[in-house]
Amino acid sequence: MPYNTVCGNSSAVCGWSELLDANVIGAAFTMYDHAFIGMAVFLLFIVYQFMLWVKTQNLTLCWVTGIFFVALFLTSQVIGTVIRPLATQMIFVILAFELAGIFFLWIWK
Repeated sequence: MPYNTVCGNSSAVCGWSELLDANVIGAAFTMYDHAFIGMAVFLLFIVYQFMLWVKTQNLTLCWVTGIFFVALFLTSQVIGTVIRPLATQMIFVILAFELAGIFFLWIWK
């Protein structure tokens, strides 16, 4: 694969065409998404969930805000790129485990 098409566009730098179109958020996302092999959103989700759990110790809050996170990102048109299907599946698996934990605590406590 030639160097100039490594990001899926004709520019030699990831996010450069978005930056020239005055889309700063899209340019930053393209750069980070390419650096993390398309898993930038999944990594942000993991860090976000971990920090929320450490601070609140509330599984229900983690699940509800995780649903908001996924819904906002999957319906967002700001970034203009598609999240990898594997990352989406892994996010939903984490949310399913959180929901199972909520039901476990609800029934047995």
